[in-house]
Parts: sequence; C-alpha cells; structure tokens
Amino acid sequence: MKMIRRAAGLGLAIAFIASGASYAQSLKDAQVAIDAEQYAKAKSILKNLVQNKPKDAENYFYLGDIYLVTDYPDSAKTFFQQGLEADPKLNLNKVGLGAVALAQNNTAEAEKLFTEATEKAKKKDYLENLYVGRAYMNSNLEKPDYKKALTYLEKAKAANQKDALIPSSLGDAYFGLGDASNAYTNFRDAYDLDNTFTRARVQMAIISKQARAFPEAVQDLTKITQEHPEYAPAYRELAETYNAYAQFATKTEDYNSRIQEGMKFYKQYMDLTDYSLDSRMRYADFMIKAKDYKNLEEQANEMAKVDKVNPRILRYLGYAAYENGNYPSSQKALTDFLSKVEEARIIPDDYYFLGLSEIRVAADSASSTTDTTLLAQGVANLSKAVAKDTTWKLAEQLSGEAKKTFDAKNFALAGALFKAAAQAPKSKTYNYDLFYWGFSQYYNYALGLSKEPKPSKAILNDAIVAFDKVNEVAPDMAEAYLFKAKSYSLLDDDPQNPKGLAVPHYQKYLEVIGTKEPDVIQKAGRSRAEAHNVIAANLVNQEKYEEARQQLQQALEAEPGNAYATQTLEQLKPAAAGADAAAPKK
Repeated sequence: MKMIRRAAGLGLAIAFIASGASYAQSLKDAQVAIDAEQYAKAKSILKNLVQNKPKDAENYFYLGDIYLVTDYPDSAKTFFQQGLEADPKLNLNKVGLGAVALAQNNTAEAEKLFTEATEKAKKKDYLENLYVGRAYMNSNLEKPDYKKALTYLEKAKAANQKDALIPSSLGDAYFGLGDASNAYTNFRDAYDLDNTFTRARVQMAIISKQARAFPEAVQDLTKITQEHPEYAPAYRELAETYNAYAQFATKTEDYNSRIQEGMKFYKQYMDLTDYSLDSRMRYADFMIKAKDYKNLEEQANEMAKVDKVNPRILRYLGYAAYENGNYPSSQKALTDFLSKVEEARIIPDDYYFLGLSEIRVAADSASSTTDTTLLAQGVANLSKAVAKDTTWKLAEQLSGEAKKTFDAKNFALAGALFKAAAQAPKSKTYNYDLFYWGFSQYYNYALGLSKEPKPSKAILNDAIVAFDKVNEVAPDMAEAYLFKAKSYSLLDDDPQNPKGLAVPHYQKYLEVIGTKEPDVIQKAGRSRAEAHNVIAANLVNQEKYEEARQQLQQALEAEPGNAYATQTLEQLKPAAAGADAAAPKK
C-alpha cells in the first residue's frame, strides 16, 4: 500500500543534512529531527522559524516537505507557495511545488516547474537538480521515475563532488531500478564522503535484506543501533527486515518469533520518534505488513480520537475491521474513505478490502437471501483492485479466498470471487482461477435445479465462458472440455427435442484425454464412459444404431459394468434387428 514516505523516500528537505551549507542551529535541529523521522518535532521547530523569520524562504521549503512526506500534499503546496512569495528567487520552493504536482499525478505541471527551477541555474549550483531528482523518486511512491531521477542527479554530481547526499540519492535511484551493485557502490561512496552519514549504512543493509541475506542485514542493522542507539530509522529497518525474514520461515514458530522481533523493534522506533498521528500511521502501515489486525484496529481507533477527519484512518479501520470479521464496519469505513479522497490517492488494496466486505455483507449467513446488487458491486470492486494491481499479488490472495469459499460449498460466491481473480492474466493462479470460476458456476447451477425458483441459464453460460478461456490458454486441460460438455448438457434440457449441444465437447474431451499417460486415461474411466454414452444417445436419436452400439461398447471398455451402457445396448438389440431386416440385400 502507499505508505508514509520513509527510508529512501524521505522527501526533499532531508537533502540539506549533507549539503554542507551553514544554517542557524535551530534549523539544524529541524534537519536532525527530519532525519530521525521525528516529524512532529520538526514541524514544531519549523513553524516557529516561519513565524519568527517570515522572509526566510528555506524554512517554508522544509516545512512544506514534511507535509509532503507525511502525505498532506495540499498543506505542502500552501507552504511552498508561501516560500515563493517570501523569496521568488529561491527556486527550491518551485521544486517543492513540482513535487506536489508529481504526487497528484500531474506530470506535465511538474515538468514545467522543474524546468523553470533548473534552467537558469549557474554551473556551480546543484541543489535544484539534486532535489528534482529526489522528487522523481519520492513524491509519488506508486509511480517513481528512477531513470528520470538519474538524469538530474548526474547533473548535480557534475556540479558537486563533495555532498554525500548526491551519491546517496544515486544509490536510491539505482536501487529502485534493481541495480544493487551500483546502488551499493554509491551508498559506500556517500559514507566515505561523510562517515557520520548513518543513513547510507542503513541503506547498504537494506540491499542485503532485498537480496534475502536476512541474517547479514540483521547483523549490520543491529551494529548500527549499538553504535547509534538514538537513530530511530535503523530500528524501523530492523523491524522491516524481521518481517521480510518471517515470510520465508518454514516453521510456524520461526514465523511467529520473527514477527514478534519485528514488532519489538518497531515499538523501539516509535519510542524514539513520537506518538503523533504521523508516527502512528507509520506504525499502522507496518502492522498491515505484519498482518497484526487486532492491534491495527486499536491503533486506528486511537488515531480517530486524535484526528476525526483524516481519511487514511478510515482506510486502517476498514482493513482491520474486515480481517477481524466485522464486515459491515469495514464496508462503511472504506466507502467513506473512497468518498473523501482523490482517485489518484486510491490504491488497489482499498478496492480489494471494500469488495471483500461488500461480498461478505451481501452473502450474510444471517439473511435468507443474497443481496445480488451488493454482490455485483463487490465483484466489480474486486475486479478493479485486481486490474489496478501491477504486482498481481491481490489476484493470488483473492484466489485463496475463493478456494476457501468453494470448499465451504458456497458456489455462487466462489464463482464470483474466482471470476474477479481471473482478471489478472499474469498471476500465478490464472489458469486455476479460470477453471474454478467455471467449475463453481457449473455446481452453482446444477445444485440449484432442485430449488425454486430455478437458476438462470446465464449461470451456465458464464461457466462456459470460463471453460472456453481455460482452453485458450491451456488447450490440453481435459477437465475443462469435460465440464464445458456437462454445462452444455444442462443447457440442452428439452427431452422431446434434444439438440446434442454437448456432443462436440464430449468428443473433444475424449480426443484430449486420449493423449494422456495410460494411468491418467484409466483413472478417467467414468468420465470417458459418460462421454461415450452421451454421444451414443445422440446417435440413437438419429437412428444410427450401429454407431451408437460402438460408442456404448467403448463406454463399457472405459468403465466395465457401466449401467447406462449395459441397459441401452440391451434395448438396442430389437431396434438393430429391425433395421438389419429392412436393409436391402447385397
């Protein structure tokens, strides 16, 4: 999910920490607070500076950036504009406005502002290019543009070889591009330039974490906390590392112990920063990663007491309420959340949890009927979430939810969930989801035939669509042909005038299953017999008795003693004799 910007995404103003410029002590205190992610403290310092020195435009830049870091782009924009009014010649606030535009997906406006801020820079000036580069990485964490960031950062490096933040920022860009080697080199260069630059050491440890060298990352980060016990971000990264390490545990006890270690270090991080709303939100983001939804709900309720209007609190409440089984509360919280934020700030998980909560409320077991309108709305939101998620993880999560629903024999709901999951062709579960979408709908219809009102044939048609899609991507999946044929059999429900709709699909099933290994063919004996029987019945209706008998004999070979084949062969004897007597003699 889109979290408060941190670590490599600490925003723009932190760049002043290593800029080498001389500032008043109080401003340096604000810089240190920002680096330590003590945003409430930094805001307090900077608000005093803005009040006491209203003509000092740099203070507005710092303050605006904190609001951007903590996900308040409108407030950030206000301070950047005030900074420009205080000193129109200081281009840093113009860079800040460009960063806000990026955060709001207004790329054209951002590029215009960045060009204005950098085109008149003197050869020795580098800060504008440095901060524009950082803006491209950090202002919109959904769509960071690391390649464009590198363009500006290289310009900054050409103008200044001594500011440690330049190689550190280059390290962030290379890391974002997946180039761990160049990233590590640049972070090392940053530390060589300034051995007090603790963040560079933390970033090197993060590279180890990303390479799944978890013990090494833990060792390096632990050493940093021992040498710099007050440096809060190192504890946060330890928490993140233990959480990532837990995902690779093969034993439940290892998973639980690593998660607990992560929570312990995050608590230390909280104690070293503050318990402001911003800090609580960072904690909430981590609890989502750690799947600690019980504590998340408690934290969300505490946040709601501090700030009753911040929409992100509704997001946390919605996620936690769903995971804790309170589906109506989840639906309400997330519906309210989506009504209060711009489309650009909505992430796939928002639609995912809203869709799940709507489906659960629609299919509430306490109700005698399903709310079909809400069910359709829930499926639409889940489909939107899956389509919006470029990692495909939500499709795979939803597939798991759908399978649990299928196992509970709620086939209507399972079909809807599998159908939504099948909107992600690149997911690992795509073929599986397609098949179970059709499989669920087949049983949804077949089991509903004994009830009133009778199910709609649209359900069967939906199953057929799913099976068609399966065989487009997996033409050798015999089961899809089989259940497509079964679906057509149910569609062909006029016993007085059967159309033989299922016959070509049973024939295709026999063709495909016949290419399998002998043991697979043998295990499919009953299904093969079924296919031959249906084909035989269609031939009988056409008075092609000899061909029908051949199919019935094959049914008995597939499943010796098959009742339908045995009885029908017996019934065909008189008909066959009559047909033979009427035939002209050679």
